[in-house]
Amino acid sequence: MPDQYLTTILSIGLFVVAITFLAAVFLLIYSSLQIKKAATALNDFIAATDLKINPVLKEAEETLKSIRAVYDDIGSATSNIRNISGALSDVALQVRTLGLLTEGMQDRIGVRITGLKAGIKAALGVLLNQENKGGS
Repeated sequence: MPDQYLTTILSIGLFVVAITFLAAVFLLIYSSLQIKKAATALNDFIAATDLKINPVLKEAEETLKSIRAVYDDIGSATSNIRNISGALSDVALQVRTLGLLTEGMQDRIGVRITGLKAGIKAALGVLLNQENKGGS
């Protein structure tokens, strides 16, 4: 009887091992199928994302090009403004110089006019004196 008892326990153990082995194989097959599905879904997601990201990247590149063009235009406008400012400074300096020259000429003309008035006054004074002397 002990041999039969041992054989029965070994048979049950072998049956349990076989069922466990089959369950493990089934789980491995099921897991590999799930991993394959996940890999396929991941590839689809990456492809869809790539299709959506490419236009965004192109638009971002165009935007950066536009920003660079605007930056260059601003640099050019700033340079032009500096040139205009320099030209206005030169014009202002020339206007000041012209104003100083005009003031100098006004002073000289004023002195000459004052001298001419004094000369005319003196000449009239002399003429009146001679007329008074000649008429008396």
